Amino acid sequence: MSGKKIFIAVIVLVVTAAVAAGLFLAGSPERERMRRFDQERLNDLSQISYAIDAYWNQEKRLPAALEDLKAKRDIYVRSLKDPRTMEAYEYRANATSTYELCASFETDSEAELARTLAQRPDVKGQDFWKHPVGRKCYELEVRISPELMKPGAVIPPPPMYPD
Repeated sequence: MSGKKIFIAVIVLVVTAAVAAGLFLAGSPERERMRRFDQERLNDLSQISYAIDAYWNQEKRLPAALEDLKAKRDIYVRSLKDPRTMEAYEYRANATSTYELCASFETDSEAELARTLAQRPDVKGQDFWKHPVGRKCYELEVRISPELMKPGAVIPPPPMYPD
């Protein structure tokens, strides 16, 4: 074999190894797509929880359904639906100020953190939004506005929720 052919073979091997290493480290395009959908789901759920806080602070009650958030002009919610399936996120009011938000995920957040070595144990709240593959419900409590925490402020009694 001539020196030129050996050089070309080495270059092809190096490029192939670099592409394989890149796919191994970054994951396949489908895996990255799944991870991004899951991140979008978490962003939606976080935004919905802030909208529920705003609703509660205005109305002194939880919304009966997530669609009630869209009816309020001064509360913005980008999406109430899963970005891939277009099915509505699940919502259930549990008591006066606690509720559940549920979504179905395509990746395991802990496995993704371990795979990318991006886990930072010092980040406050990082553990809360962890999720497995599949359906996950988060139990949340309304963050009450400081004005309602002042002495003499009236916080309504819990409504009766059917079982």
